Amino acid sequence: MGTIKYALDVISYSRFRSAVVFVLVFVTTVCVFGTGLFTDNIRSGADKLNGTTNTDLYIVPQEYLDSTKDMLFKGKACTILFHEDEADGINDIQGIDVSRQLYLETLEMSCCSSGGLQIVAYDPETDFSVKQWSDKAPDLKADEILAGSSSNFTVGESVNAFGRSFRVADILEETGMGYDSSLFLTYEAADSITSSAEYKYMFGQREGLLSMMLVRQNAGSDISSLSEQINAALSGSELKVYAVDELTSGLRGNIRMLTGMVGVMDVFALIIASVSLFAMVTVTSQQRRKVAGSLLSVGASKGKILLMFLTEYLLLFA
Repeated sequence: MGTIKYALDVISYSRFRSAVVFVLVFVTTVCVFGTGLFTDNIRSGADKLNGTTNTDLYIVPQEYLDSTKDMLFKGKACTILFHEDEADGINDIQGIDVSRQLYLETLEMSCCSSGGLQIVAYDPETDFSVKQWSDKAPDLKADEILAGSSSNFTVGESVNAFGRSFRVADILEETGMGYDSSLFLTYEAADSITSSAEYKYMFGQREGLLSMMLVRQNAGSDISSLSEQINAALSGSELKVYAVDELTSGLRGNIRMLTGMVGVMDVFALIIASVSLFAMVTVTSQQRRKVAGSLLSVGASKGKILLMFLTEYLLLFA
Protein backbone atom coordinates (compact mmCIF):
# COMPACT_ATOMS: atom_id res chain seq x y z
CA MET A 1 0.00 0.00 0.00
CA GLY A 2 1.39 3.42 -0.96
CA THR A 3 2.28 5.88 1.80
CA ILE A 4 -0.06 8.63 0.59
CA LYS A 5 -2.91 6.19 -0.10
CA TYR A 6 -2.58 4.78 3.40
CA ALA A 7 -2.66 8.28 4.93
CA LEU A 8 -5.73 9.25 2.91
CA ASP A 9 -7.53 6.04 3.89
CA VAL A 10 -6.82 6.66 7.59
CA ILE A 11 -7.97 10.29 7.36
CA SER A 12 -11.16 9.21 5.58
CA TYR A 13 -11.82 6.48 8.15
CA SER A 14 -11.17 8.73 11.19
CA ARG A 15 -13.40 11.55 10.00
CA PHE A 16 -14.21 13.02 13.40
CA ARG A 17 -10.59 13.20 14.49
CA SER A 18 -9.57 14.60 11.12
CA ALA A 19 -12.28 17.27 11.29
CA VAL A 20 -11.20 18.31 14.80
CA VAL A 21 -7.56 18.64 13.74
CA PHE A 22 -8.54 20.66 10.67
CA VAL A 23 -10.74 23.03 12.71
CA LEU A 24 -8.01 23.57 15.32
CA VAL A 25 -5.42 24.39 12.68
CA PHE A 26 -7.83 26.62 10.75
CA VAL A 27 -8.97 28.60 13.82
CA THR A 28 -5.40 29.09 15.00
CA THR A 29 -4.33 30.33 11.57
CA VAL A 30 -7.25 32.78 11.41
CA CYS A 31 -6.51 34.10 14.90
CA VAL A 32 -2.83 34.67 14.20
CA PHE A 33 -3.00 36.11 10.70
CA GLY A 34 -6.54 37.53 10.55
CA THR A 35 -6.38 39.61 13.72
CA GLY A 36 -2.89 40.82 12.83
CA LEU A 37 -4.11 42.00 9.44
CA PHE A 38 -7.09 43.72 11.07
CA THR A 39 -4.99 45.76 13.50
CA ASP A 40 -2.45 46.58 10.78
CA ASN A 41 -5.24 48.03 8.63
CA ILE A 42 -6.53 50.18 11.50
CA ARG A 43 -3.02 51.42 12.27
CA SER A 44 -2.49 52.17 8.60
CA GLY A 45 -5.69 54.23 8.56
CA ALA A 46 -4.41 56.42 11.39
CA ASP A 47 -1.03 56.80 9.73
CA LYS A 48 -2.63 57.86 6.44
CA LEU A 49 -4.48 60.92 7.80
CA ASN A 50 -1.74 63.39 6.94
CA GLY A 51 -1.13 62.00 3.48
CA THR A 52 -4.82 61.47 2.71
CA THR A 53 -5.92 65.04 3.37
CA ASN A 54 -2.60 66.65 2.36
CA THR A 55 -2.83 68.62 5.60
CA ASP A 56 -0.36 69.37 8.40
CA LEU A 57 -2.55 71.26 10.88
CA TYR A 58 -6.27 71.46 11.62
CA ILE A 59 -8.10 74.43 13.13
CA VAL A 60 -11.35 73.49 14.87
CA PRO A 61 -13.43 74.80 17.79
CA GLN A 62 -12.03 73.18 20.91
CA GLU A 63 -15.46 72.12 22.17
CA TYR A 64 -16.15 70.26 18.91
CA LEU A 65 -12.89 68.32 18.77
CA ASP A 66 -14.57 65.00 19.58
CA SER A 67 -17.23 65.57 16.93
CA THR A 68 -14.50 66.34 14.40
CA LYS A 69 -12.68 63.10 15.25
CA ASP A 70 -15.91 61.11 14.99
CA MET A 71 -16.57 62.56 11.56
CA LEU A 72 -13.03 61.99 10.27
CA PHE A 73 -12.47 58.49 11.63
CA LYS A 74 -15.93 56.99 12.18
CA GLY A 75 -17.97 58.73 9.50
CA LYS A 76 -20.43 59.99 12.14
CA ALA A 77 -22.32 62.95 10.68
CA CYS A 78 -22.25 66.26 12.55
CA THR A 79 -22.86 69.98 12.19
CA ILE A 80 -20.06 72.29 13.38
CA LEU A 81 -20.34 76.05 12.96
CA PHE A 82 -18.21 79.12 13.58
CA HIS A 83 -17.89 82.31 11.56
CA GLU A 84 -14.84 82.96 9.40
CA ASP A 85 -14.26 86.28 11.20
CA GLU A 86 -13.01 84.31 14.22
CA ALA A 87 -10.06 83.08 12.17
CA ASP A 88 -9.09 86.40 10.57
CA GLY A 89 -5.95 86.51 12.70
CA ILE A 90 -4.19 83.83 10.65
CA ASN A 91 -4.46 85.71 7.35
CA ASP A 92 -1.13 87.48 7.89
CA ILE A 93 0.85 84.36 8.78
CA GLN A 94 3.43 83.52 6.14
CA GLY A 95 4.43 80.03 5.01
CA ILE A 96 1.01 78.35 4.99
CA ASP A 97 -1.87 77.52 2.67
CA VAL A 98 -5.33 77.47 4.22
CA SER A 99 -8.46 75.73 2.98
CA ARG A 100 -11.82 75.90 4.73
CA GLN A 101 -14.50 73.24 5.12
CA LEU A 102 -18.05 73.30 6.47
CA TYR A 103 -19.81 70.25 7.93
CA LEU A 104 -23.60 70.05 7.72
CA GLU A 105 -25.64 67.05 8.82
CA THR A 106 -28.81 66.37 6.86
CA LEU A 107 -31.90 65.55 8.90
CA GLU A 108 -33.68 63.93 5.99
CA MET A 109 -33.22 63.49 2.27
CA SER A 110 -35.78 62.50 -0.31
CA CYS A 111 -33.29 60.13 -1.90
CA CYS A 112 -32.82 57.92 1.12
CA SER A 113 -34.75 56.32 3.95
CA SER A 114 -32.76 57.82 6.80
CA GLY A 115 -31.13 61.10 7.67
CA GLY A 116 -27.72 61.77 9.16
CA LEU A 117 -25.81 62.16 5.90
CA GLN A 118 -22.68 64.28 6.11
CA ILE A 119 -22.46 67.27 3.76
CA VAL A 120 -18.97 68.76 3.40
CA ALA A 121 -18.62 72.17 1.77
CA TYR A 122 -15.25 73.22 0.39
CA ASP A 123 -13.84 76.14 -1.58
CA PRO A 124 -12.58 74.93 -5.00
CA GLU A 125 -10.31 77.98 -5.30
CA THR A 126 -8.29 77.25 -2.15
CA ASP A 127 -8.83 73.49 -1.84
CA PHE A 128 -5.79 71.21 -1.71
CA SER A 129 -7.53 68.20 -0.16
CA VAL A 130 -10.68 67.17 -2.05
CA LYS A 131 -9.03 67.60 -5.45
CA GLN A 132 -6.76 64.64 -4.61
CA TRP A 133 -9.75 62.33 -4.78
CA SER A 134 -11.52 63.72 -7.87
CA ASP A 135 -10.46 65.56 -11.02
CA LYS A 136 -13.85 67.29 -10.99
CA ALA A 137 -13.27 68.95 -7.59
CA PRO A 138 -11.51 72.14 -8.82
CA ASP A 139 -14.29 72.92 -11.32
CA LEU A 140 -17.34 71.75 -9.38
CA LYS A 141 -20.44 73.87 -10.05
CA ALA A 142 -22.89 75.15 -7.47
CA ASP A 143 -25.58 72.69 -8.59
CA GLU A 144 -23.23 69.70 -8.54
CA ILE A 145 -22.08 67.41 -5.79
CA LEU A 146 -19.28 64.88 -5.26
CA ALA A 147 -20.16 61.60 -3.57
CA GLY A 148 -17.91 59.57 -1.29
CA SER A 149 -16.82 56.12 -2.43
CA SER A 150 -19.22 54.30 -0.08
CA SER A 151 -22.17 56.71 -0.26
CA ASN A 152 -24.13 54.47 -2.69
CA PHE A 153 -24.74 57.23 -5.23
CA THR A 154 -23.95 57.07 -8.94
CA VAL A 155 -22.67 59.68 -11.39
CA GLY A 156 -25.53 61.65 -12.93
CA GLU A 157 -27.93 60.82 -10.11
CA SER A 158 -30.03 63.65 -8.68
CA VAL A 159 -29.65 64.25 -4.95
CA ASN A 160 -31.97 66.48 -2.91
CA ALA A 161 -30.43 68.12 0.15
CA PHE A 162 -31.72 71.09 2.16
CA GLY A 163 -34.50 71.64 -0.37
CA ARG A 164 -32.10 71.87 -3.30
CA SER A 165 -31.36 69.48 -6.14
CA PHE A 166 -27.78 68.53 -6.97
CA ARG A 167 -26.38 66.31 -9.70
CA VAL A 168 -23.65 63.83 -8.74
CA ALA A 169 -20.67 64.94 -10.85
CA ASP A 170 -18.20 62.29 -9.71
CA ILE A 171 -17.48 59.56 -7.16
CA LEU A 172 -14.44 60.25 -4.99
CA GLU A 173 -11.59 57.80 -4.64
CA GLU A 174 -11.56 55.85 -1.40
CA THR A 175 -9.95 57.83 1.43
CA GLY A 176 -10.24 55.33 4.28
CA MET A 177 -11.90 58.06 6.38
CA GLY A 178 -15.36 59.39 7.17
CA TYR A 179 -15.23 61.30 3.90
CA ASP A 180 -16.08 58.03 2.11
CA SER A 181 -19.71 58.27 3.24
CA SER A 182 -20.01 62.05 2.74
CA LEU A 183 -21.28 64.35 0.00
CA PHE A 184 -19.19 67.34 -1.11
CA LEU A 185 -20.50 70.62 -2.49
CA THR A 186 -19.08 74.09 -3.11
CA TYR A 187 -19.09 76.93 -0.60
CA GLU A 188 -21.26 78.88 -3.02
CA ALA A 189 -23.96 76.24 -2.64
CA ALA A 190 -23.43 76.01 1.12
CA ASP A 191 -23.74 79.79 1.57
CA SER A 192 -27.05 79.75 -0.31
CA ILE A 193 -28.30 77.21 2.23
CA THR A 194 -27.00 78.82 5.42
CA SER A 195 -28.12 82.33 4.39
CA SER A 196 -31.63 81.29 3.33
CA ALA A 197 -34.70 82.26 5.35
CA GLU A 198 -35.87 78.67 5.04
CA TYR A 199 -33.08 77.46 7.33
CA LYS A 200 -32.76 80.53 9.52
CA TYR A 201 -33.61 78.41 12.57
CA MET A 202 -30.51 76.32 11.89
CA PHE A 203 -27.95 78.78 10.53
CA GLY A 204 -29.29 82.25 11.35
CA GLN A 205 -29.23 83.39 7.70
CA ARG A 206 -25.45 83.73 7.77
CA GLU A 207 -22.77 83.28 5.13
CA GLY A 208 -19.09 82.57 5.75
CA LEU A 209 -19.67 79.76 8.24
CA LEU A 210 -16.86 77.26 8.85
CA SER A 211 -16.37 73.97 10.65
CA MET A 212 -12.67 73.38 10.15
CA MET A 213 -9.68 74.99 8.49
CA LEU A 214 -7.02 72.80 6.91
CA VAL A 215 -3.50 74.21 7.04
CA ARG A 216 -0.66 73.06 4.83
CA GLN A 217 2.88 74.28 5.48
CA ASN A 218 4.96 75.55 2.60
CA ALA A 219 8.42 74.24 1.85
CA GLY A 220 11.04 75.56 4.23
CA SER A 221 8.64 76.52 7.02
CA ASP A 222 8.79 75.05 10.52
CA ILE A 223 5.63 73.27 11.65
CA SER A 224 6.19 73.91 15.37
CA SER A 225 6.74 77.63 14.82
CA LEU A 226 3.67 77.82 12.58
CA SER A 227 1.55 76.08 15.20
CA GLU A 228 2.63 78.58 17.84
CA GLN A 229 1.94 81.54 15.55
CA ILE A 230 -1.52 80.26 14.66
CA ASN A 231 -2.47 79.59 18.28
CA ALA A 232 -1.27 83.09 19.20
CA ALA A 233 -3.35 84.58 16.38
CA LEU A 234 -6.41 82.63 17.57
CA SER A 235 -6.05 83.58 21.24
CA GLY A 236 -9.30 84.80 22.71
CA SER A 237 -11.40 82.61 20.44
CA GLU A 238 -12.71 79.07 20.85
CA LEU A 239 -10.50 77.91 18.00
CA LYS A 240 -7.36 75.89 18.45
CA VAL A 241 -4.82 74.38 16.07
CA TYR A 242 -4.14 70.65 16.21
CA ALA A 243 -1.40 68.63 14.56
CA VAL A 244 -2.28 65.33 12.91
CA ASP A 245 -0.75 63.36 15.81
CA GLU A 246 -3.01 65.17 18.29
CA LEU A 247 -6.14 64.23 16.35
CA THR A 248 -5.06 60.60 16.11
CA SER A 249 -3.70 60.23 19.66
CA GLY A 250 -6.90 58.72 21.04
CA LEU A 251 -7.23 56.42 18.05
CA ARG A 252 -3.63 55.28 18.39
CA GLY A 253 -4.19 54.58 22.09
CA ASN A 254 -7.21 52.42 21.25
CA ILE A 255 -5.16 50.64 18.59
CA ARG A 256 -2.41 49.85 21.11
CA MET A 257 -4.98 48.48 23.57
CA LEU A 258 -6.70 46.48 20.83
CA THR A 259 -3.37 45.13 19.60
CA GLY A 260 -2.49 44.00 23.13
CA MET A 261 -5.84 42.25 23.56
CA VAL A 262 -5.49 40.58 20.17
CA GLY A 263 -1.99 39.42 21.10
CA VAL A 264 -3.28 37.81 24.31
CA MET A 265 -6.08 36.10 22.38
CA ASP A 266 -3.57 34.80 19.83
CA VAL A 267 -1.38 33.35 22.60
CA PHE A 268 -4.35 31.60 24.22
CA ALA A 269 -5.48 30.26 20.84
CA LEU A 270 -2.00 28.90 20.15
CA ILE A 271 -1.74 27.30 23.60
CA ILE A 272 -5.17 25.67 23.38
CA ALA A 273 -4.56 24.44 19.84
CA SER A 274 -1.08 23.14 20.68
CA VAL A 275 -2.23 21.26 23.80
CA SER A 276 -5.22 19.80 21.96
CA LEU A 277 -3.14 18.70 19.00
CA PHE A 278 -0.46 17.22 21.26
CA ALA A 279 -3.08 15.25 23.19
CA MET A 280 -4.68 14.02 19.99
CA VAL A 281 -1.35 12.99 18.47
CA THR A 282 -0.42 11.17 21.70
CA VAL A 283 -3.70 9.24 21.80
CA THR A 284 -3.46 8.42 18.11
CA SER A 285 0.13 7.22 18.51
CA GLN A 286 -1.00 4.78 21.19
CA GLN A 287 -3.69 3.52 18.86
CA ARG A 288 -1.19 3.11 16.03
CA ARG A 289 1.04 0.72 18.02
CA LYS A 290 -0.98 -2.31 16.95
CA VAL A 291 -0.90 -1.14 13.34
CA ALA A 292 2.86 -0.62 13.56
CA GLY A 293 3.30 -4.08 15.06
CA SER A 294 1.30 -5.67 12.26
CA LEU A 295 3.31 -3.83 9.62
CA LEU A 296 6.59 -4.86 11.25
CA SER A 297 5.47 -8.48 11.27
CA VAL A 298 4.95 -8.45 7.50
CA GLY A 299 8.38 -6.98 6.86
CA ALA A 300 7.76 -3.22 6.73
CA SER A 301 10.73 -1.15 7.88
CA LYS A 302 10.52 1.25 10.83
CA GLY A 303 11.37 4.16 8.53
CA LYS A 304 8.52 3.22 6.19
CA ILE A 305 6.05 3.03 9.08
CA LEU A 306 7.20 6.38 10.49
CA LEU A 307 6.87 7.97 7.05
CA MET A 308 3.30 6.67 6.73
CA PHE A 309 2.29 8.17 10.07
CA LEU A 310 4.04 11.49 9.37
CA THR A 311 2.36 11.72 5.96
CA GLU A 312 -1.02 11.34 7.64
CA TYR A 313 -0.42 14.37 9.87
CA LEU A 314 1.20 16.43 7.16
CA LEU A 315 -1.90 15.99 5.01
CA LEU A 316 -4.10 16.99 7.94
CA PHE A 317 -2.10 20.13 8.73
CA ALA A 318 -1.57 21.20 5.10
